[in-house]
Amino acid sequence: MSIKPISLRLPIILCFFLFTLAAFPQIRIVSPYSRFGIGDLADNNNAWSLSMGQLGIGLRSPQHVNYMNPASYTAFDSLSLVFDGGFHGEFVNLKSDYQSVNRNYASLGYILFGMPVNKWWKTSLGLIPFSDVGYSVANYSEYQNSGTVVRLYNGSGGISRLYWGNGFRILKNLSVGVNVSYLFGSMDREAVVLFPDSLYSMNIKELFHVTMNDLYYSFGAQYRMRVKNDIFVTLGAVYSPTLSMSSKADMLATTFLLNSSGVESNRDTLKVLEGNKGRIIIPMNIGGGFSFEKTDKWVIGVDFKWQNWEKFKAFNMSDSLVNSWQINVGGEITPKIDNYNNYLARVHYRLGFMVGKTYLNLRGQDLNEYAVNFGFGFPLRGMKTMVNLGAQYGVRGTTAQQLIRESNFKIVIGFSIYERWFVKRKYY
Repeated sequence: MSIKPISLRLPIILCFFLFTLAAFPQIRIVSPYSRFGIGDLADNNNAWSLSMGQLGIGLRSPQHVNYMNPASYTAFDSLSLVFDGGFHGEFVNLKSDYQSVNRNYASLGYILFGMPVNKWWKTSLGLIPFSDVGYSVANYSEYQNSGTVVRLYNGSGGISRLYWGNGFRILKNLSVGVNVSYLFGSMDREAVVLFPDSLYSMNIKELFHVTMNDLYYSFGAQYRMRVKNDIFVTLGAVYSPTLSMSSKADMLATTFLLNSSGVESNRDTLKVLEGNKGRIIIPMNIGGGFSFEKTDKWVIGVDFKWQNWEKFKAFNMSDSLVNSWQINVGGEITPKIDNYNNYLARVHYRLGFMVGKTYLNLRGQDLNEYAVNFGFGFPLRGMKTMVNLGAQYGVRGTTAQQLIRESNFKIVIGFSIYERWFVKRKYY
């Protein structure tokens, strides 16, 4: 007998993804609403979950890494290694009462690993976005004494999440888990006030740079029971306590003049702040969900998530945020997974939708969002590896009260690689 070595495909793919992440700085979002709070909270970008309306709390699979609920890791096979990775692109339309603008971008979406430790303990590693900042907004006002006043707001950056998760089967049907995440990143925000009608008026510019890092904990539980023959129901719950994240801020405020060619000429420094230490409060969130599943046939589920954003603070200052919630509904069907004469019967077909309220309330308007999702899982012949294609069409915001309505179409292309390892071979 001998031990089958681990395939070289996984290390090669990992190196490729890490090289891509390091070599190409990413613009991961274009949204004026990312100006507030910690930016735009990242969706569950895993192509498998995204295709089902960002479902995940009550889902579990031996072939996919579901980092939304760490208790799901116990579904991994005891002799297999799972790799999930993917890219995503987004096409965005920003519409107000005055104009409509189109933007698009693409980036590396996620890198996820799942593997066994023993029969009752499974583990996962991953690198995913946590929040994104990316906006460029101009506001024009007219005043009797000063004429036109232009306010420009620009921002970039975000928070990334490197996690180590563990799932434990403590009873036959009950699993619990924890994700220990290292959050890290930086945000750059710029605010400029211009007086274009006067060459001699002092313009004002504020530059604000924040870096942050800290440990973040997420807990989960799942109870899975057999209803009839090969039909199962899974109940899930997740909880993340409040995080007081260590942060450091630099600020520079200056005045300047603009000549007729638009070249800036600095005049006075109004304020300098270097290395100011503080805390960013990321409030607690909870969620619950359930799914029904017929093994290798279909799965359908519902999730509900809520987060206490009224408790948000950054450097002891509030940002007038409100509590958010989200409902996710979705499912997957595979006509006949073992029909090797009909490839379309082995394809995984996915559909879902999402509706929710974001943590923003601007000019008396709640910023609501909804999305329709669909996707496919294309199995490779003779393997359990799968190419996943997910898509989402979503709308957020409104044009009422001179706000902006965002419409986006997101595409995620991912790979779920399922590798058997440490399998004993017999020779006769």
